[in-house]
Amino acid sequence: MSVNVNDITITSLETIAAFDIVSGAFKWVLDELQNATIANTQETTDITGKQGRLLNTLKRNKAVTISGNNGLLSGGMLETQVGNTFKNKITSIMYPDYLTVADGRAVTTYKAVGTAGNEIESVYLRNADGTLGDVLTQGEAAAAGVFTYEPATKTITFAEGDVENGAEIAVYYFRNIQANVLENLSDQYSDKVALYIDAFAEDKCANVYRVQFFVPKADFNGNFDIQMGDSQSVHAFEARSLAGACGTSGALWTYTIFGEDTPDAE
Repeated sequence: MSVNVNDITITSLETIAAFDIVSGAFKWVLDELQNATIANTQETTDITGKQGRLLNTLKRNKAVTISGNNGLLSGGMLETQVGNTFKNKITSIMYPDYLTVADGRAVTTYKAVGTAGNEIESVYLRNADGTLGDVLTQGEAAAAGVFTYEPATKTITFAEGDVENGAEIAVYYFRNIQANVLENLSDQYSDKVALYIDAFAEDKCANVYRVQFFVPKADFNGNFDIQMGDSQSVHAFEARSLAGACGTSGALWTYTIFGEDTPDAE
């Protein structure tokens, strides 16, 4: 299919895929892209003559920035942005437990961990409106304002008459879990990857084509936002194209247009 490269409209942004620059191994793909931008800049210095007449221009320092927003949080891209990898290991998390006292006791949902005799730092009595009220602390023996905790049975025991039966309490404690953990370490920085940006396009006659931008060396920015709250979570990203990638001609990116059913070329 002959392509009129002068009149193309990109109609659909499909995916951005990342690969290791050295090995070529697949790293991650963004397939829920809300938007993406390839921004090109170039420095221009004017050469002037008598009375400031413009004689010529010096052009230098081309730069390309790729940015956008993905509608899902990408674990693979997070690894690239922080310069570390997920590890499956035993880790501690803070767990909020909301319990009801019965017969002067309450049982935590999970086993609290910590130094012996201090597995649970505090227990809060909950007010009728759900806010936190009086605080009780863990000790060796139950007394006024003091509770004990037995990790083997996960039992919190209060002094007799110290907490009413049916009272609601809030307990915050650490528990151990097996989980995938990504650490954003202070001395490790964002990585570089090769990027392939795929999209669909049409010409004036409604012929459909595929478009691919290839960025041989994309240096990801360690400054990024993860939007959370009332609205949808959005994973933002930004990377700069670097010249001189191994095995390339030095292009900051290449732009390829081809027919949807283009056959293999020998």
